[in-house]
Amino acid sequence: MKYLHLRIRYERAYQHPMQRLLTDCDDIERSWLVTWNLQDEGDVLRTLFYIIGDRERYEREIAAAEQTIDYDITPVHEGTFYAYVREREMEIFKRFRAAFARPSLVVVPPLAYRPHGIVDFDVVGEPADLERVLDELPDEISAQVSEVGEYDVQPGAPADNLTSRQREAVRAALDVGYYEVPRVGSVADVAERLGCATSTASNHLQKAEGRLVRQFVGGGAVDALDG
Repeated sequence: MKYLHLRIRYERAYQHPMQRLLTDCDDIERSWLVTWNLQDEGDVLRTLFYIIGDRERYEREIAAAEQTIDYDITPVHEGTFYAYVREREMEIFKRFRAAFARPSLVVVPPLAYRPHGIVDFDVVGEPADLERVLDELPDEISAQVSEVGEYDVQPGAPADNLTSRQREAVRAALDVGYYEVPRVGSVADVAERLGCATSTASNHLQKAEGRLVRQFVGGGAVDALDG
């Protein structure tokens, strides 16, 4: 089973108001689309978000958004909450979904929302269908593929959300002291543990570190997308 890790960006004019809020407001730090449902009501979309930030500010903004029909906020811990939102689906999101409307393709939640209209997520499926996705995205959405390969991500906490080979590389790096301060081990030491070329070990580490940083910090790659 093949996968792509996609980073897409909506042009600002086509962003949902809550996407713009992530860029314009320091009160909302992070947002994940956990799941969604379009059954039985045409263009009415139900979404469940997990959010880090100011609940009162978010509630004011979601209540004022033109698309919102109704919503429910459930606090989790201080500064974190779920938002269950019933809203009218934006035309741009309909066209986004159409790019993935092939039998073999599955978008893997959660989708991580970032400032500047950026969304990070995995999609799995048959190679031929995956190749067509980028060509079929709306023109108002740009995309980058940061990872591609066999999908064997372990469900669970973000730190576990790596492929098996990436986890092996990180464990080997820990074992040889690659992450010690000052650093003791080298990428060559990691490669020796893995039984692979140094360049291959470096690639595994870079992908693992990049994924973990994206999950915990967010943002990034804005300059690359702007270019």
